[in-house]
Amino acid sequence: MKFNSYSFGESSIVFKLLIIIGFAFSLTACEWGDEIKSLSQPDADDFAVLHTDTVTIQLSTIGTDSIMTGGAPRMLFGTYKDPYFGKVRAMNFFQPTVESGVSIAQEAEYDSLILSLRYDNSYSYGDTTKPMNLTVYKLLADILDKTSYWNHNSTAYDPTPIGKKTIVPRPTTTQLFQVRLSDAIGKQVFEMAKNNQLTSNTDWINVVKGLVMMPATTDNGPVIGFKWGIDSSSVQLHYHTPSVSEYKKDSTIFKITASYNQIVADPAGTQLAKIPANKRLSLPSAQSGNLAFMEAGTGIMMRVDLPYLRYFKSTPYTAINKAILRVKPVRASITDFLRVPRVLYIYRVDKNNQFYTDGNGAPLPVYMLGGTTPVFSTYRKDLIKNEEYYEFDISSYATEIMTSETGDVGGLIIRSSQFSSSGSYRDAGTEYSMSVDRLVVGDQFSSDKGLELSLYYTRVKPK
Repeated sequence: MKFNSYSFGESSIVFKLLIIIGFAFSLTACEWGDEIKSLSQPDADDFAVLHTDTVTIQLSTIGTDSIMTGGAPRMLFGTYKDPYFGKVRAMNFFQPTVESGVSIAQEAEYDSLILSLRYDNSYSYGDTTKPMNLTVYKLLADILDKTSYWNHNSTAYDPTPIGKKTIVPRPTTTQLFQVRLSDAIGKQVFEMAKNNQLTSNTDWINVVKGLVMMPATTDNGPVIGFKWGIDSSSVQLHYHTPSVSEYKKDSTIFKITASYNQIVADPAGTQLAKIPANKRLSLPSAQSGNLAFMEAGTGIMMRVDLPYLRYFKSTPYTAINKAILRVKPVRASITDFLRVPRVLYIYRVDKNNQFYTDGNGAPLPVYMLGGTTPVFSTYRKDLIKNEEYYEFDISSYATEIMTSETGDVGGLIIRSSQFSSSGSYRDAGTEYSMSVDRLVVGDQFSSDKGLELSLYYTRVKPK
């Protein structure tokens, strides 16, 4: 087979650009220590490696219609008031169940009915030095009557409280939270068990269809996480059997096997009150005090656009090598109790805030250049420069803008967790669906500027 060869000449612009592109792609495939060989050595004076951090970045905030919160392994309770997000309130609707019938000896005597929840020691948000006023109510409907629940859903409940408790939570040092429930319900269940009327879970559900524990609307403390599952949280029926020789205590455990979080926010009096009802529209930072916002649980996400980067390709003989997006939270928004997310992820959306999806219908993340690793960033603290920030390598996204025929490649969404792989339930079981972590970022016109794009590129000097 014969190959035809073509000569571009020593100073050919095309030749040099091919070298640039080939070199850039070769670097993405190499690791430190790899030997790089060049077939030809171009004149170094023909190239200029440049950097700019003045690229225009547009920042905005979007809302979502709903977040799947059913079945999340963390139950959330609490109310806190935020200067940027307004009043945020979280509560959990849950259903205790029993595997089989309950039978109690005739000589047994009733003691108490207790709701026992196990702290999720890894999660709390807000001021844990302030008290929480928690009230338990009995549901009027079986939550298993529906197959899915979202953050704005609610289940009807009897307005008469069946348990109350005020606590100053200690989620990192205490294992259990317990509240005594209504003796009227406890004794009813106890007598049914003694009379063999509690032979199945259905009999129990007919008495207690489920429970909801709500924080007071006037609270301004923390949102606390509790675990639920086979060995974590339950309703416990306690009783004892007196005898001449011993005093025997016993209990029946109704394990919590279904649950969903309701997480709602009232942004009245804040910039977020301006978010459009039409979720296809964004709230530009220019209309929200030069700020943009993200909050897990309530469905607030931050959008980033690079509207003028596509014009960069009109600069002759230029190729982008690397694009690094740095995001710095507004310092005044961070306190000891209101922290920023530990990690952030970036996804792709179109002009209508609809996620681009892959072949399986899953939202499409930004990938590392030349690979399949999603781009993310942990929160970084530079003690030398006294800076705290996230840093994302969006080189693949910038390259796509440069190579796109139309330049219409959508924007970027910043959120605090990856999406689930559970088909249409994209947020099911994710950190974004079972937390209230939030982020506030200033745009390029803010007094606390929070966005910067460092663009590294190579330009061939024409002759």
